[in-house]
Amino acid sequence: MSIHNLLSVTSLILTTTLLTGCTSPSVSNLGVSGESMSGNTTSAASSSASSNTDVSVADNSTSDVASSQTTMISGESANGSSTIASSDSSEYLNSGEASSGATYNSEASSTASTNASAEETTTVTKDPYGGGNEPVPDGDLQLVFIGDSQFDNWRNSGTSISELVGEEMNALHYNLGVGGTCAAVKRTQNGNSTEESDNDYEEANFTAICHMLKGDLEISSYSNSLNEEFATVLYSIQPEKVDYYIIEYGYNDYYMGLDIYNKDNPYDEHTYYGALNQGIKMLKEISPKAHFIICTPCYCRFYDGSGKDMGDAYNISKGQGSLAYYADYALKLADNIGARKLDAISGTTFNLNSYTYKEYLEDHIHLCYKGRVVYAKALRRIILDDMGIYDSENEGDINTMLSIADY
Repeated sequence: MSIHNLLSVTSLILTTTLLTGCTSPSVSNLGVSGESMSGNTTSAASSSASSNTDVSVADNSTSDVASSQTTMISGESANGSSTIASSDSSEYLNSGEASSGATYNSEASSTASTNASAEETTTVTKDPYGGGNEPVPDGDLQLVFIGDSQFDNWRNSGTSISELVGEEMNALHYNLGVGGTCAAVKRTQNGNSTEESDNDYEEANFTAICHMLKGDLEISSYSNSLNEEFATVLYSIQPEKVDYYIIEYGYNDYYMGLDIYNKDNPYDEHTYYGALNQGIKMLKEISPKAHFIICTPCYCRFYDGSGKDMGDAYNISKGQGSLAYYADYALKLADNIGARKLDAISGTTFNLNSYTYKEYLEDHIHLCYKGRVVYAKALRRIILDDMGIYDSENEGDINTMLSIADY
């Protein structure tokens, strides 16, 4: 896995002039309106720290000492141990006292210092891609990927989707993909009645992972499927600092024949739509400033035991509808809650279809290296567009279909 060096602190400026603090882009309010897809790679953790960061600080301390300390956590667990990397850097600048008269008594000096600090604020900006400043309060673009084997596969190789996106955008990225998992839970499970140390989740599905991030579900309950490295990544995430959750499920929900939608309860996590909706609702509680990108399952084809082509994502059902039908509900949810979306099934975001699938897929389900590159490019431009810094003049319209032939 590629690991970036610690963000370098290039400038620290003490000023008494009022600076306008940067904030994250506004988040839309939540509204409601043939085989298991499991990876063939070992579950592991992935996060990288970006470089070339510009930091400007005007400290509101009354001590006339401006200090800034940045700690990049790249797979550090809560107890301080790390299997990947962690480092920190701090720098201090001292400034002399401002004076408007020959003498000050102690009371006047204290008043002047207090008034000065009241006019100061902190501005931290980051250049996430080599163009434009992204308004992230903590200076780090932080991406959390949650999904099935489409995200889990090829981790630590430098070619997984999370690594490709994170490295190109100089972002901290955390991969919580787990191969073979669903968004929804079976009807035989209680799911959302989960209490700490007394849960009814049989696997680390989407809502279970959201409970883990909230801290009310123990990772130890899934020792057979979640290893120590997964725990390291999970405990490294500071939810209040997450900028984007990128969520991708659907194939396994389809393959298991899980319900798609409950019209009486749009938060029913026994359905594909409801589980995504409920999980995102929980994530919004712990990450109120985070943005969301919902990704559909990818276009794929199905074969029987003898290798005969049986059809594709649009015409083979496992009881509840085709895979494309599940994907349609993922897109509907994104529209209903104001999330961004990546349509990976229709051939409109990138040209994965019945003619090109052999170029995109390493088997009939999972993306090959070039396919992951195109997928990562699509995510990158969605994020940049959401931040308002996508360069459409040089890169083309955001809705232009990407082609694998270009990569």
